[in-house]
Amino acid sequence: MDKLLDSVDKILFTDRPEAVPYNYRISYKVAQLCLILAKSCGRGGCSILKLHMISLALTFESDMNILIDFANDRTHEYTPIRFDPAVNRALNYALADSMFAQQANGLYRLTDKGKKFVSEIDKDTDLMAREKERLYTLSNKLTEAKIKDIMSLWRYSNA
Repeated sequence: MDKLLDSVDKILFTDRPEAVPYNYRISYKVAQLCLILAKSCGRGGCSILKLHMISLALTFESDMNILIDFANDRTHEYTPIRFDPAVNRALNYALADSMFAQQANGLYRLTDKGKKFVSEIDKDTDLMAREKERLYTLSNKLTEAKIKDIMSLWRYSNA
């Protein structure tokens, strides 16, 4: 290995911009989470698990259909549970920017700043139109109780 390094005079790097897919951009994820809190979470707040579940469902239409069926009690099975690091980063960013607040019970809610941001997103009918439509369909039907049921089944079936 030393011979290889000794024979190298210099290494050149060419810095090129690298495209980041929209669903991993912090600005998109923060906007998405704000919409989720505004459209699909009640005044009581929203768990981090619910944010992950809905965020994933917004990415894939088939997952959203499964989630809507589960929320409307048309099925009792829900399998797509994935944890996206981009959601965690956006959540931390929104907390630091005072768009979200974490309540004493651990649930998250929008602050006045977050609500104002959502109202600006709502003004533009073309902006995040697909996400708004899907969240409107889901509404508040996915309750924290249903999520706890999923988690208990998930824990015990994978124990």
